[in-house]
Amino acid sequence: MGSLGKYCEKLLEFIEVQHEALFAGQPEQRRQFKIDYIVQDLPEMLQETQDGVERIKTIVRNLKCFSRANESEQTLSDINHCLESILNIVNNELKFKAKIRRGFGALPQLLCCPQQLGQVFMSLLINVGHAIDTQGEITVRSWNDEGRIFVSISDTGCGISEQQISFISEPFFTAKKAGMGTGLGLAISYEIVRNHGGEFRVESEPGKGSTFTVVIPLERSKLIPEKAG
Repeated sequence: MGSLGKYCEKLLEFIEVQHEALFAGQPEQRRQFKIDYIVQDLPEMLQETQDGVERIKTIVRNLKCFSRANESEQTLSDINHCLESILNIVNNELKFKAKIRRGFGALPQLLCCPQQLGQVFMSLLINVGHAIDTQGEITVRSWNDEGRIFVSISDTGCGISEQQISFISEPFFTAKKAGMGTGLGLAISYEIVRNHGGEFRVESEPGKGSTFTVVIPLERSKLIPEKAG
């Protein structure tokens, strides 16, 4: 992209020189070929292309990190880093519907299966995105308290009834519109969290939104110095 930018600069300079030589005193020719528009728009288009390439590189890097290890492999992991990677992966699906707010606390590293927990966070983010009809907010928080790591994902969407919450961990149950889900995402997430010795909490109010909280104990983990997210 650096070379392309330099080439475009040279071409624009050449166009200016040619215009002065060929169309001096003929501004209608410049308007006809939209020279001013091209000269003004091209650098912005190049910058947008560069930004897009950087976003693609970040997504690919995060996807590699998300999928490279065996799902059953336990490693000491930075949960805040895991959350940030998943947010980058699902950003394209969420950015037109919701503003993402982050509130990451200082966490010790956790002995866990990071790919599995990443799957949980991804499933929750996609679910809360589907719960927002037009525009809303999604808040992702993490904190450490009394030997446990907490991750909460909240939305300002349509909410879930108390009756639906009681069935939410059941396979094939879904509160989404027809064709928008298999009903397996949350059931699998419940199982992953349970296998980590944790718990899965759901709070919701119809019409106001929902909060999903994952709680994972640290008792089987080797604590190392805390680091902020």
